[in-house]
Formats: sequence, structure tokens, C-alpha cells
Amino acid sequence: MLAILLLGFATGNWAAALAGSAVAAAATAIFAVVAPQRRRPGAPARPGPTPPSATRKFSDTVSRGVKGIHRYIGQLAGRPALLRQPYQPTRNEDDLDSRQRRRVVRHLTRAQRIARVGSWEWRPKSDRISWSAEVYRIAGVRPTEFRPVGAAVLDLVHPLDRRALRRWLVALARGRVQPGLDLRLVDAAGAVRHAHLLGEPLLDASGRARGVVGTVQEATERTRSYEEVHRLAYFDVLTALPNRARFDEKLEQTLQRARRQGQAFALMFLDLDQFKRINDTLGHAVGDELLRIIAQRLTRVLRLDHGKGATDGEPAERDLCRRGGDEFIVLLDGVADDEAAGRVAQRVLESLAKPVTLGKNQVFVSASIGVVLFPRDGADLDALLMNADVAMYQAKSRGRNRYSFYDESMRTETARRLLLESDLRIAVEAQQFELHYQPQFDVRSGAILGVEALLRWNHPGQGQLNPTQFITVAEETGLIMPIWEWVLVSVLIQHNRWREMGLGAIPIAVNLSAAQLVDPALAERLQDIARVVDVPARYIELEVTESMLMVDYEAALHNLNRLRALGIKIAIDDFGTGYSSLSYLRRLPFDKLKLDQSFTQAAAASAHDAAITRAIITMAQSLDVVVVAEGVETRAQFDFLAALGCTTMQGFLLGHPAPGAEIAVLLREHRHPPGTGIDGEGCAPGAAEFEVEPVAARAAAAAAPAPRSH
Repeated sequence: MLAILLLGFATGNWAAALAGSAVAAAATAIFAVVAPQRRRPGAPARPGPTPPSATRKFSDTVSRGVKGIHRYIGQLAGRPALLRQPYQPTRNEDDLDSRQRRRVVRHLTRAQRIARVGSWEWRPKSDRISWSAEVYRIAGVRPTEFRPVGAAVLDLVHPLDRRALRRWLVALARGRVQPGLDLRLVDAAGAVRHAHLLGEPLLDASGRARGVVGTVQEATERTRSYEEVHRLAYFDVLTALPNRARFDEKLEQTLQRARRQGQAFALMFLDLDQFKRINDTLGHAVGDELLRIIAQRLTRVLRLDHGKGATDGEPAERDLCRRGGDEFIVLLDGVADDEAAGRVAQRVLESLAKPVTLGKNQVFVSASIGVVLFPRDGADLDALLMNADVAMYQAKSRGRNRYSFYDESMRTETARRLLLESDLRIAVEAQQFELHYQPQFDVRSGAILGVEALLRWNHPGQGQLNPTQFITVAEETGLIMPIWEWVLVSVLIQHNRWREMGLGAIPIAVNLSAAQLVDPALAERLQDIARVVDVPARYIELEVTESMLMVDYEAALHNLNRLRALGIKIAIDDFGTGYSSLSYLRRLPFDKLKLDQSFTQAAAASAHDAAITRAIITMAQSLDVVVVAEGVETRAQFDFLAALGCTTMQGFLLGHPAPGAEIAVLLREHRHPPGTGIDGEGCAPGAAEFEVEPVAARAAAAAAPAPRSH
């Protein structure tokens, strides 16, 4: 070390000498510590002078300066020398970092694709938007064809959502925290996609917003699922109309607004007439299709008259709902009087009156409508709906296919109707029914050609009721079938009694209900009953009305053909009061037309009715069918009809409806002339000339005349 110092001073490089001496001292100290550690464990120290090689290496190191000393010390310690210089990565390390970065990008891209989430950044100053590859897929555009700049991005957004997006972005760019935003996107094909945006301000070091960053998540499936849940909860699955829950909310909102503003509105409660029969005969699938068509018709007529159509981008909410089954409710907001509500109700009825084609079947539908007005007919929704329901049933009881406004007297009628339904069920079990028969005369000979069976109900509290007072209730409650079967069996038994009395085989007419006319099992059931009671089918006549035929024409035609094939006679009752066309009439298998009593009673006094009556009789004669004039009550009516060529009549002038025992007396007095009976059986020779006056005198002498035939 002294030699080093002297050498330094001699050469004038004393700083290097000092540094060299310091380093040499440090090296000697380090060697003293490190050298023992390099010996094998347990090996004894080797004392003695430093080997010449070590001295030579150290002197070489000193001659090379500080770096050489560092390297020499590292060699002594058995590890690389520590060089205090900046880290310089190798080419291999650069490649490794690049591969790792690319791998991370691939993982992130895959994660965004799986989660259907893309990232984006917006710089307001340049209006440039950068986003990840997943955003292109969510927006439905191609990276090679689309450049994400402000105007182009807004063009992807649904026009009704663009304003909301602008306000949302501006708020974020000003540093305000905003909730997520749902918006619709329109792709190149015009399809609507749904997306959910999240964002936050991008702040610089001073805390000022210099941009917006965020994510966009595809929400099309989620939105559709939500819409489906909402649709199932608030809309009818079959007709797509608002259901009861949704419409009750709408009604409550309308009611609250009407109370605040002192306005009025109307409600219509609509129920399809005899819809159950269509379901029972044609099947529920046909019934469902009919309901869909009815809903479409109602929607169209209400939009044209009063309803408000849906606007673009808004759900199709209409002032119409399906309450359940075959019931619909119409809200007429702003309608304040009966006249305006009546016009809408009439247009609804006219729309429903058009025939509906369901596969091979053509069905005619009608409805009964109850109308109420707020606040006149109720102060709350429950009262309004209940009173509208009452008014609707009043319309049904008045003959269906009409509308009725609510009034307080209907409550009494509704209570009476409910009581009547209960009593009718008891009557079926207790057999409180009775049959009367009204004869049909051949006015040329005075012979009774047949009788019509008329049902009477001996009500314990109300006395004798005719069918018009309870048949509608019987049809609605399903009691018509057991009642009709009792009627048919009783009629055929009475027929056999008259034959046993030697009065001959008299054809008996029985009225069919609308539900029975389209019953697929009608022919088999009637054939079985006739066989058990032992009455030939040719003595049975079934009467149907025009309106019944038009409810389901094809099903009715099928049943009538089957009945006719059994030998049963068919008569069209109340002819002239329905709305059937001649094209339908010519296809019907019928044997008799019964001219409605409204024409019979007005023909003698009205030239118009006389012309219609003459035309009907002429048409029937050309079709080779018998015409029976109902409701003949005066001699003038009798003479007028006879002059027109009508040879068969029925009415009070000729004979009242009476029990079977009284009809037996008439049958003895007015037997078939020879050869004019159905088959000549039981016909007595030499029938007396027909006398009208004695029959009329007996009718006038009756103490309590029975109700008119229906």
C-alpha cells in the first residue's frame, strides 16, 4: 500500500494513489472475510503468505483501475461482478414483454366478447371516440366500414334516444356522476338492438375532466326478457290487449284525473253472445281464433271512432282490454253523454255483425253491451264496473245484440234474475214444468194438421211462466239440455196417448234452442229417445229460428241434414225477423216456413207488410214448402191470409194452447179428411167444414187466456 502511495506522488497522480490505497485496503479487508468462506466446511485454515498468483492478479486489477478491482472482488466471492450502470434489457427480454402484452390483450378481448361488454373513450375537444372491438359487434357495424366519430355514432342510435345520449355525455364531460343509460341502436339492416352504457369523467392531474371513459354492454336479450315478463304480466297472451291488471291501473289513472279536472268518461262492458256454444261445438282452438279476430275488429273500430293509436317507439296501449273469457271492456275517455257513447256502441255492434270465417266454418257473432258514465253511474271503479255488468245482462235479457245504459231499476231486475236462476234449478229437480199444445189448422178442410208443443213453468211464487221469461236463463246456466230432453220425452209420450185414444198419429213440433242446434250429438240423442218411446221420426218436427241458424251456419246445416236423413221434419220459425240471406236459405233442408206473427197481424192494415207477406208465401210455394201463418187473431187477418193462398194457420182465433187432454177434444172435432193425414193412419172419414166463429167464441169465453205462442 505504501508503494502505491509513493508511486502516486512520484507520478503526480496523488488522487489515484489515494483511491488505489483505499481500494486496496478495502480489498484486503474483504478478502480476509471472503476467503475463509470459500474453504470447504471443516477444512483447516492454511496460514502462510499470499500466493504469488493472487498478488499478481491483484496487481493486475489495480493497474486496471476501480472497475478491475470490482471484478477482482467478484471473482474472489465466486459471483459476477456488480457493475453500477443503467439496466439495458436484451432483445430476448423485449420479445418476451411484447408476447406477454399481446397475450393480455387477447385475454381481455375474449373476456369482453364473453361478457358482451365493450370499452370506449370520448375526447370532447376532438370529438373522437375510440372503442374496443366488442363495441363494433354490439353496434352491428364492421371495423373496416365504420369510423367512430361523433356524428356517425349518433346515427347508430335510435332517433328517440339521441337526445338522452347527448345530455348524458355532456353531463359526464362536465365532471358530474351519472347513472347508467339504456338506449336502442339501429344496425345497417334496420334491426333494433339494446345496449346499456356506463361512464365516468376522465380527470387530469388538476382534477379537471378532459374526457369520458366507460363501457357498453349488449342488453338486447335482457330487454326482450324484461319485455316478455312485462307482456305476460300486463297483456293478454291470446289477444295482445291489456289485461285486467293493466287496464285497472289505466282506469284508476283516468278516474283520478277526471276527479281533479271535473271531467266525465264512459265505460262499455261487452260480452259475446252464446260464445260458449262455439267453444263446445267447434273446439277451443276455433274459439281462441274467434277471440283474436274480435279483438282486432274492436281495435280497428275504436281507433277510427274514438281510440288513440300507438305512436312510434311506444308500447301499443289501447283503451280496450280483455277482461277474461269472452268479456271486453272499453274506456271512452272524454265521452260525457249517452248520445256519444251510444254511437260508439252501435258502431261496435255493426262491426261484430259481419260473418267470421274460421276454417271451413262461417260464424256470426253478436254482443251485448252495458254502458255507464262517470260520475253519474258510480263514484269509483268497483261501482262503475259492477253497474256496467248489470247493464250488459239487461241487454242480454232484452234479446242480445244490443246495448243498454245503466239505471237504478236494473238492480232490482238483476236480483230477480239471480233468484230466477236459483228457482229454475229447483224446477228441474221438482219437475215443475208443464206442456201445452197449440193446433195448426188446414183452413180449406178444418183439419188439424199438427200441434206445436209449448213449455210452461208453474212457478210456486210467480204463477205460470212462458218460455220467453226463463229460456234465456236456462241457456246461460246450461239447464236447457235437461229441460229439452224432458220436453221431448213428454211430447212423444203424449203422442202415443192420442194414438191409443184412436185420434191418429199427429205430428208434434218442438222448439230447439241455439245450443242444441249445433250440438254434434243432437241427432243421436233424438234418435235414441224416439226409439225408446217408440215414435216414428216422421211424426217429429223441430222448429229453429233464422237467428239461430246464422250463429254457426255450417254446424247448423250439418245437423239439419243429419236430422232430415232420419225422417225428422224441419220448420223455420219466426221467418222474416232474422237476417239470413236467400243464398243461405236455399241450402237449408226444411219442410215448413212459419210466418212471424208480426207480419200476420200487420199485413191486413199495412200495404208494406202485406207486400212482404205476399212475397214470402209466393217464395215458399215456389220452393214447394208449407207456409204456416202464426198469431192469427182476427177474422180480417184470416181472410187476408187465405186470399194470399196461405192454407195453414195457427193462432188464438183458431185455438189457444191447451193441455193434452183438451187438445184431444179438438182432435176429435177436427180430424184429418180422408187421404190428407201424414200417412192416412187414424183419419176419420167425412171431416166437417171448417168453422172459424165457434173457435173464436170459445177463445173469448175462456176465463184466463194463456199467453201467446212464441
